[in-house]
Amino acid sequence: MSRLLARFRLVGANPMFRRLWVGQFTSELGSSMTVLALPLLAVAVTGSPGRASVLATLGFLTTWLTAVPAGQLADRVAPRRLMLACDTVRLAAVTTVAAATLLGGPPLWLLGVTTVVSGAAMMAFGPAAAKMVRTVVPAEQLPEAVSANQIRGYTASIVGPSAGGALFALGRAVPFAADAVSYLVSLLCVRGLPAGRDAEATARTWPRLREGLRVLRRTPFLLATLAYSVPANLAVSMLLYVLLLRPGAAGGGIGASLSAGAVCGLLGSTVAAAAHRRFGLWRVMAATGAVRAAAALTAAAVGGPVGIGLALAAVLLLAPVVGAAISTTTLLVVDYEVYGRVSGTTSFIAGALQPLAPAAAGVLLQTAGATAALAVVAALFALCVLAVLAGRRGLAVTVPAAPDPVPA
Repeated sequence: MSRLLARFRLVGANPMFRRLWVGQFTSELGSSMTVLALPLLAVAVTGSPGRASVLATLGFLTTWLTAVPAGQLADRVAPRRLMLACDTVRLAAVTTVAAATLLGGPPLWLLGVTTVVSGAAMMAFGPAAAKMVRTVVPAEQLPEAVSANQIRGYTASIVGPSAGGALFALGRAVPFAADAVSYLVSLLCVRGLPAGRDAEATARTWPRLREGLRVLRRTPFLLATLAYSVPANLAVSMLLYVLLLRPGAAGGGIGASLSAGAVCGLLGSTVAAAAHRRFGLWRVMAATGAVRAAAALTAAAVGGPVGIGLALAAVLLLAPVVGAAISTTTLLVVDYEVYGRVSGTTSFIAGALQPLAPAAAGVLLQTAGATAALAVVAALFALCVLAVLAGRRGLAVTVPAAPDPVPA
């Protein structure tokens, strides 16, 4: 444990990484506040939960459909420049919502535009920030850097929604004003990062999208992780909707399960780098799929909200472990110049089946019951294990040796 903490302190001593981490924690905390505040505001101004739910659909479609073009943009524009532009766009969006709320309440169309604009900017910001991590962090420290970023995200997701609800109770515009301040902090932090340069600027052409597909086809690691991620993403989403849609679901119990899952994700993030270094990528992925399948089968046998909630907690506990391992290896394997396009393409493909999750969970619950739905989830996780075993050679990627911890 002491060596693990020492390695985290080593990457945390990097001033550029620390600046990036602080800025992104602040903006993610602000965004997690508005995740709850936005639907609350939509219901308040429309009086219709059904109409307000359109925003969730818009958000999902935006993040999925913009993954590929956002990745292309990240390979065209220097990371710092793109990050500044994305933060500026999101700052303008939430500021507009806050101002409109103070003036009496924004129309639903404005909330929809804000959802689309903010989601598209977020998708472009992600690969740019990952390329910035690769720029400011040595390769041997990448596992700890990726894990530290996941700790940041889970911490924001635990604190943010509760804070957003409390601020919304003080005033409908308050959480959006707080989110705007968080983007200002992020802008200040990003401005101090290395500038970099625009790619292919001399040719005055956009990076070719097919380059991302070419790299994907020729890289066994990427093909193997996609074979794992497609069923895994569908299974995780289905498990969540089984919890949300099952007959007799109670809001308090669901909230407790989601909070417990976020805490488990935070705990998993702390050991992700150590697990990756010790066991290797394919073992981590295979073990994760097996444990998740066992958790879903146990939930099917136990039944009730407790069983499903515990299964979700187990799934989310392991999510950052396998997520950090895949993200770290991708940063090491994929060339910097095509990272954005590869990241966007893989995100698009990996999430292709997720729109089916709510409908699949609902149909199974209605026609066959929760036990059958959980059995299908378990089968999808078992498919993940088979995908890992089939692609084991491609997943045998060596991680750079861990840096020696700085003596206390």
